[in-house]
Amino acid sequence: MATQPSSPPADEPLSVRVVRAIAAHDGVDPIDLSPPLYASIDPAALDSLFEPTGPARSGERVGSLTFDHDGKQVTVGADGEIAIDSSPEVDRSSRRST
Repeated sequence: MATQPSSPPADEPLSVRVVRAIAAHDGVDPIDLSPPLYASIDPAALDSLFEPTGPARSGERVGSLTFDHDGKQVTVGADGEIAIDSSPEVDRSSRRST
């Protein structure tokens, strides 16, 4: 499992950091990522998922989101950590919603 350090530029959207992490994992330039991130998840929804909440935008969100992208399991944490697992033994069927 590869993990991207969480020291991105403060103004870089989470979706861009995810694209960079997947591209680095795959050994390609982010512009050449195929399929694109939006084939797996809505980048705007991903960006807004862990945004601070509240009137002063000071409320902190917690948790994580895991989704599949091109045969890889991508986990994004509220703390900005991005982990990518491309192990063939990952059982994706156990995470299906009912």
